[in-house]
Amino acid sequence: MEDWEFFLRKAIFSDFLRDKHRDAMEKMSELIIRKNGGKLYRYRPLDDAEVGLIRNGNIYFCRAVRFEGAGDVVMRFRSYLSCFTDDLKSEAMWYKYADRGAGMCLEYNFEDMQKFAEANELVLLPVIYDDEEHEELTGTVGNVLSMMTKSTDEAGEFEWRLWKYDKMSSDIGKILSGVSPRRIHIGDMASLETGTSRELSKVCEERDIELLQKERSLF
Repeated sequence: MEDWEFFLRKAIFSDFLRDKHRDAMEKMSELIIRKNGGKLYRYRPLDDAEVGLIRNGNIYFCRAVRFEGAGDVVMRFRSYLSCFTDDLKSEAMWYKYADRGAGMCLEYNFEDMQKFAEANELVLLPVIYDDEEHEELTGTVGNVLSMMTKSTDEAGEFEWRLWKYDKMSSDIGKILSGVSPRRIHIGDMASLETGTSRELSKVCEERDIELLQKERSLF
């Protein structure tokens, strides 16, 4: 990660913690526009469950306690996360999160995601990469750090997170509606002849989502 991005991510986080949400939003827009013109990506397997989520304009959130990380266990139990990146060209993430290149990468418009976050009372922030110990911090600062901080060893994932806090829920995960990808990039190892691939093509046509196949030579 380049220095300008590292420090801008930290500045966004600082503004958010000081309730300067408008300043944080302006810096987020600056970051994402500079990185890729305003897009967030989500690497996923190409299976029937994921196609069903796309069909209905849904995003799945996993309970945060299932992720590795520090912070208050009760807060992490009551919180739900959905993870994105601003990097489409990561072979490591195609391999790790998109079924070794046989999956797909969903491309979302950043402004669409901002509206989705506001409508569903979600926090949308870029992850900050920091090796300092924060376990002793409590209150708002400690809670947000536990959701939005990762080791510098993982900085190459350029992660962003949507965070939902729900103290009344104990579900293993949540599905929230209201946002669809603008494009879907199919991995170069994926078959376009399976029933799932054909169903995805149908869903994309119905929802006006551009469907592309990743070309190995480009990445």
